[in-house]
Amino acid sequence: MRAAVAVLAGLAVAACLAVSGGATAGATSSVVARIVTGGDPCGVGEGAGSVWVSDAERGELLRIDPTTNTVVGRTSVDATPCELRFAAGSIWVVTQSRWLDRVDPATGRVVARIRVGAKTYDAAFAFGSIWVTNWQGGTIQRVDPATNRVVKTIRFRGSSPGGITAAGGYLWVGDDNGTSVYRVHPRTYRMRAVRTRGFRSGWVTSSPGAVWVANTDSSTVSRINPRTRKVVKVLRVGDSPVNLDVVGSDVWVPNDVGDSLSRISIASNRVVETLRVGSNPAVVAPGEGDVWATMFDDGEVWRIRPG
Repeated sequence: MRAAVAVLAGLAVAACLAVSGGATAGATSSVVARIVTGGDPCGVGEGAGSVWVSDAERGELLRIDPTTNTVVGRTSVDATPCELRFAAGSIWVVTQSRWLDRVDPATGRVVARIRVGAKTYDAAFAFGSIWVTNWQGGTIQRVDPATNRVVKTIRFRGSSPGGITAAGGYLWVGDDNGTSVYRVHPRTYRMRAVRTRGFRSGWVTSSPGAVWVANTDSSTVSRINPRTRKVVKVLRVGDSPVNLDVVGSDVWVPNDVGDSLSRISIASNRVVETLRVGSNPAVVAPGEGDVWATMFDDGEVWRIRPG
């Protein structure tokens, strides 16, 4: 993200990549709601019948009722929250203030504050644990949701760990200051670099048989086969792609400088739609069959129905 909540660290590198893609006709999505939240909406996710949004400016977690598209609750959390995940019956809120907050969705209250590393960036639920990446601390931490304690801290082999996902029996961690993603074994913690053919390969997501990587400084997305560890496709998207996610049969990519969302068909490996949105789209997530996207600079969350 280009806003203050993001850690701005790029590679001043220029290179030529063989890329494919580009917007094509056919897919037409519609904006069905623009929900004013105020502040700096950052992370978004669905859980326990609601859509949850973190406000990085105010240090709050907002609850949205998807039947009315209105904010129905606010919870104070630790400073500079962004990414969030619903897992083990709770909302896990990643903050950039050395805390991972666990929120009970029934009450909206913080029930545990877990001390983690500096500038925590992302979290994933996999292999019975919550895994968090610490951008500035250069570590990956494993949290036991039964005890709310860090049970393992792993030193990241790359520069700055960013997004994290699971695919093919491994964890995959992006390097927000590098040209690789890292495959991590969940038991031995051995780490292996996989080149992405892009620069600032910081954000990752997965679909069956694929790992998708946003290369922020290259304005591309790489598709990697997790079994062969090979890049099978590089697609040109918008300017400065960040926290991409899978929604239905597509990968949706927020382009935070380009003020657009790119929609990639998983089946065809093509960019099938480019949707102009608000200022600084930060994070996308699925919810109620729709795409939910935070507009960091506009203080809004957009609900988009794929066409």
